[in-house]
Parts: sequence; structure tokens; C-alpha cells
Amino acid sequence: MTWLSLKNAIRALIGRRHELHGWTALFIPVCFFLLVSGCTSTRPGPAGPVPSRSADATPMLAAQVDLDYVYDPDIRQQEKNLHLLTQRVCSLGLTTVLLQAFADPDGNDAAEALYFPNHVLPMRRNLFPGVAETLHRCGLKVYAWMPMLAFTLGREHENLLVRKIDKSDKIVPTANHRLSPFNPAGRKIIRQIYKDLARSASFDGILFHDDAVLSDYEDASPAALAAYKKAGFPADITRIRGNDALMEKWSRFKTKALIRFSKSLLGVVRRYHPAIRSGRDLYARPILQPKSEQWFAQSLPLFLQAYDYTFVLAMPFMEKAENNNSWLTTLADRATAWTVNPSSLVFELQTVDWRRRKKIATSKTVAQIKLLNRQGIVSFAYYPDDFLRNHPDANSMRRVFAELNTHGRAQQP
Repeated sequence: MTWLSLKNAIRALIGRRHELHGWTALFIPVCFFLLVSGCTSTRPGPAGPVPSRSADATPMLAAQVDLDYVYDPDIRQQEKNLHLLTQRVCSLGLTTVLLQAFADPDGNDAAEALYFPNHVLPMRRNLFPGVAETLHRCGLKVYAWMPMLAFTLGREHENLLVRKIDKSDKIVPTANHRLSPFNPAGRKIIRQIYKDLARSASFDGILFHDDAVLSDYEDASPAALAAYKKAGFPADITRIRGNDALMEKWSRFKTKALIRFSKSLLGVVRRYHPAIRSGRDLYARPILQPKSEQWFAQSLPLFLQAYDYTFVLAMPFMEKAENNNSWLTTLADRATAWTVNPSSLVFELQTVDWRRRKKIATSKTVAQIKLLNRQGIVSFAYYPDDFLRNHPDANSMRRVFAELNTHGRAQQP
């Protein structure tokens, strides 16, 4: 029995206390103690484990794929690249491909163009619809991997961007191209992009990129400040930051605002694809240090309730962890304590150490999957999949995914 179901059962029993007689009535104090103390081994916080949005979410095994590596100015070379990708991912034992639908050739995490016809950004090439169809033919589900806020629209749209306060409390531009989720004009543009995506291709889900964050110094744009004032906050981030109680409420306000906006985008897509599933990237820090919701505007329990799948960026090399295995174990323990459906919790591993600019040995990735599987993680993804250079090694990944598909648990060496 989960903490949530136990709590509801106890409340129901207490509510019927006038009907109870004899020894049963003596049980009431015990019930009340359990209710207020939250006595359960997996309870991570006052609310206990939370139900996932999708109770029927099944284990996912996914590769996150860059269409930037499929694209080539030479159409014949592009076809060769697509053939390599298809041969590889269709043979790995995956359930899902998280397929990039936007072009980011300079790697700044913002969409400069799109891989489908649209009314907002340049179309680099009409790649996403055809690749998604090809992957469907070999039995894979396809999630469109898309930014939520980061779209490079040009200088004429600078008034739509997120703003921050600097160390001298001045409002300044951020270093990226995120549109403020509080600006109606920006929201309208992003909804148009998602509408064009939905109309152009057949796919099974949306994966919201890791650009959907707001730090404890953001958003200070005029539209955001007006939204804060309307919600009862001072229209001044410096004043909010100077009050711990306000800071906590403001952080949760931003977390929920991003979730609401993502749901509005899903609503646009579901007009064309009613059964579409949802997923969103979540940084590890808000799980390991819940107070850091203030730095990201992200929350695991709220994500679990909002999306079918929460993609935990389980990337110890990126996070500069001193002990990778210990860090992953702690992350898994704390994450699984929050959910009543572990399948909806996808741990995404990195196959490249971007800080050192070197590949991570496939043996390490396989070992991490097995370690996390022992901690109760059953859904996995990895990024990037370098199909041009067979990294991670296809044979090794095929074996570990076969074990997970067959037994639900990877075999130990």
C-alpha cells in the first residue's frame, strides 16, 4: 500500500468513528498518529509519493537522436546517414526514439530552424516527418524532442525574451534565446510552432527540452513583472529575493507557470493527435536538493503529476560528481521514493563527457544501467546516439536492453 492510499484509508476510518464500537475505537488514536506523522518507509516529504499522470505508463527504453547529424547538404549523403540511423536504432531493442525536431547546428540549445514546415522559423529541411514514419515502420514510438522556450527569432523579437537581474540589481538580457512564458505574444508564436509540428507529422509524444527553466534571478521582463504583481507579489525581483517566504512562493509560482504553458502546448498538439504522450527533462539538482527549485523552477512531484514521463538528467559527469556510482544511487533512491509508478521515471544517461570532450566508454554506460536497475529504475534513455560512429556500441546496448525487455532486470556480471 502506498502512503497516499494509506492516508486516504485512515481518513475514511476516522470519518466513520461514530459507527465504531469496542476495540475498533481504540484504533483511532493509532490511525491519527499515522496520518499526522506520515509513518512509511518510502515517504520523502509531507505529501508522500505522488501518483503519475499516466497510471498505465509502461517501461521505456529510448535513444535521443540528433537530426543535426542526419542532415547533410548532399541529399545522397543524408540518405546514407538515415539508412545508418534506421538500421541501428531499429535493432537495439528500444521502445522509443526521442527525435530532434529542431535544428541547433551551433549547439547553443536554441532552435535556429526546424525540421518540418512552419510559419515561424526557417525550415532547414523537411526531415522530421519522414524519419518519424520510417521509425514507426520498424515498430518504434517517436517522441518529438522540442524546446519549450528557446527559439531564435531575431532582434525584432528581443522584447519577448526572458530578462534577469544582475549583481547590481539591473535588468539585463540573458545569454540565450528563451522567450518569456509570461509574454502573450511569445506564447502565441510558440503555440504556432507546435501547431505546425502537429499538422506536419505523425508521432507518439512530445519531449520538452531542458531549456524550460527560470533561475532565481529570472524572469525580470516587463510581462513577467506584471504577472507577479497580478498574482500578489511585488513587481520587483530584488524585493522578492529579500524575503524567504516570498522567495519560496515565487519559485513555486514560476514552476507551475511553466507547467501550465507546457500543457497549453500539449493541448495544441492534441487537437491533431488526441492520444499524444508527454515528457519533460528534469535536472538532477531539484531531486537531490529540493530547495534548488528556486534555481530551476522545476519540481519532481509536480512533474510526475503533470507528464506521462519525467526524464531525469542522470548525468554525473555533467554534474561533476565526485563518485559517479554513489551519486547515481542517491539520485535513484530519492527519485523512486516520490513515485507510485517507477515506469514513468526515465533516467537519461550521457554517453559523452562534454566537459572533457570525450566519449564515455560503453562499458560504463552499461554498468550505470545495471546499477540503476538494481535501485528500482526500469525506464532508461541515453544521449547522444552517435549512429555514424557506433557509439555507444550497438552490441553492448542490444544485450543490456534485451535483458531489460525479457526480465525487467539487467543480469549482473
